[in-house]
Amino acid sequence: MTVRIGNMTFADWVSLPFEGGWTDTFIFRVSSQACLPPFDYAPLLKRIVAPTRRKRNSASIWVQVNSSGEWFAAELKNSLRGLRLPFAVTRGDQTPDFLDFSLRPWLGYAPSPRPPSVEEKSLPVTLEELSCLQALGRMEKGDEHEIASLAGMPLDGSKPLLIDLEKKRLAVYKTSPQIRRGKSGSKQLDLFPSWHLTGKGLSLALRSWGVPKGVEFRARREENRYQIGREHRHIARRWPAWLQSAWSQAEIWTGWSEVGIPSLSVIPDGLAWGRIQGYETLFWLEVGDEHKTKDQILEVMSTRLRQAIQLSERTGVRLVFTLLSNPWVHEAARWACANLPEEVAVVMGERRWFGELPVMEWGQIT
Repeated sequence: MTVRIGNMTFADWVSLPFEGGWTDTFIFRVSSQACLPPFDYAPLLKRIVAPTRRKRNSASIWVQVNSSGEWFAAELKNSLRGLRLPFAVTRGDQTPDFLDFSLRPWLGYAPSPRPPSVEEKSLPVTLEELSCLQALGRMEKGDEHEIASLAGMPLDGSKPLLIDLEKKRLAVYKTSPQIRRGKSGSKQLDLFPSWHLTGKGLSLALRSWGVPKGVEFRARREENRYQIGREHRHIARRWPAWLQSAWSQAEIWTGWSEVGIPSLSVIPDGLAWGRIQGYETLFWLEVGDEHKTKDQILEVMSTRLRQAIQLSERTGVRLVFTLLSNPWVHEAARWACANLPEEVAVVMGERRWFGELPVMEWGQIT
């Protein structure tokens, strides 16, 4: 049951019994299917912590992660390092041990008083419609193919959902050029038709991620937003659907485009997460730039592959690194892919052939 502390709200609250006393623990729930990568939650929780501590300095936070594999929860926990409040991250509602907390939680001689409850209203949308809102909440705008891919649904399933959202005034389809203000304040034009959230639609998406009213959450947005509407971004957003179409034997749990990853200086065009050949795996996408020289392609691919491997080794999951481009870019990039670890596969596909990829082999380039 949702509880309130000052202006902050949490999914629930519990006083956990440990040797020496009882905690004062607020529950924050996260779903790996909510269209946000695990790294995006850290800025949100850091904004929530300060006002929570002012109102209740005994507080600790328990982040409950609903996910298919282990990587998502592990990365979320890693990104929360330095949070100035004791926190524990578990998969599902598995009760944390005392040592699972990042810092020693405050313990009282008796359970703390339960915070005030907040009246919970039923959602005005289905779970499938909410997934569309969440996808758009990160994308800001996009077409039906992109929304379906990032929301994890078939293309023919997204269109009626978006039409219903438009009827509910939660989303709007803009077909003519729209004037908007750029970052510098100058007028710019949206020259392509796309779906946008209304203010009410964005509010629903934010509340579904646990964002209290009045708290900014700009970290939710894709990186490099100036590329929205270009073919490069369109391919990146369709990466989860591309994988599902190409490799029916793989489980693709979720995916995102333009993901900023802590500790890495590069941003993958697309990042998906799932399982293939029995291994929990990250599927890293690079959409090749055909306007670079061979030396530039080699330098860029060397850097990006090296950092992708670093992410794989740090998190203990396997890596499929994919370059979608044309044959001459593939040939230039091959020189960056020597001496691959056995837990890494490199795949090179044609960017014009949606849903087609060669068979992958661990430790090899295909």
